[in-house]
Amino acid sequence: MQSQFHTGSLTVDQMSRLHISGNVIPVTWFKTIRKATGKPNLNAIIILADIVYWYRPVEIRDELTGELIGLKKKFHSDILQRSYQQIADQFGITKRDATNAVVELEKLGVVKRVFRTLRLGGQQIPNVLFLDLNVKVLEHLTYPDGENRGYPSNRGHPSRKIVTGTTEISQSASPFWEGGYSEIGETNTENTKRDYSENTPSVSYAETEEQVKKQISYDALKRDYPYDNKIDEILGILMDVMTSSAATIRVNREEKPAEIVKAQFEKLNKEHIQFVLSCMEKNTTKVTNIRALYITALYNSVNTISSYYSSLYNYHIASGLLGKRKEEENGEYL
Repeated sequence: MQSQFHTGSLTVDQMSRLHISGNVIPVTWFKTIRKATGKPNLNAIIILADIVYWYRPVEIRDELTGELIGLKKKFHSDILQRSYQQIADQFGITKRDATNAVVELEKLGVVKRVFRTLRLGGQQIPNVLFLDLNVKVLEHLTYPDGENRGYPSNRGHPSRKIVTGTTEISQSASPFWEGGYSEIGETNTENTKRDYSENTPSVSYAETEEQVKKQISYDALKRDYPYDNKIDEILGILMDVMTSSAATIRVNREEKPAEIVKAQFEKLNKEHIQFVLSCMEKNTTKVTNIRALYITALYNSVNTISSYYSSLYNYHIASGLLGKRKEEENGEYL
């Protein structure tokens, strides 16, 4: 349709006929969402833009008067359901990059991961990932100088016809939400067509990380290995496993139920980490997938560490090394 308005630029006039919708990236995010190197975290930025898109409400207007009478959400549940693989496929990045980006957003406090158990076709699917949005932190990241250029507080809100409250699906509102949810309308998006009957406890990434660090005596390990970056690599892998929403985790080229792998990892302590580090130092084989090797080594260490040290002790006894060491300690070889 030909526009009756002219801007003086043919290109701008042509653009006026395009109705482009979707994700919006505020310029300020390139300054407020950065990596440790100081560079903008592009993966985190584009993922946050998509999350914000899904949380932006859809307006419901009266067909006759055009009056705003309500709002509805774009997704089915009370908070947005996503998976790392979905995010990776959408933006053409690896699943690990998607996971790391979401974790960084959670560290900023703008996103919170919630893991729930869904019931689908009579089967329970544990650790399904949902992403909640903290609008206050989002506002701070978008307007770091405190100047909110959005709508005033008394503008753009629905009329008195709107009904507030929680959704019928969960009967629980987001912990970040202070107002409530509109009950007008539901949309059916592919990734949220699952009703859930029970929720798993919501544990933040920071809480899980603190628990894992305490479990493996992280501070003591860092003191013992001050220049070894493998400690943090192992911590990162432990966090990937313990916060994974996947139904299975690959261990030693075999898909194992995620709950079994996590239960095994919950048994790890400082000695297991030291054992794995020792085994890695002795490995002379070329490794193409170090992450898979770590996961397998950590998983197996729970069952093999006792046999390893028993075998090592017997070897020292048989070779006379242990007796010689004791004599040295007694001063006989001084």
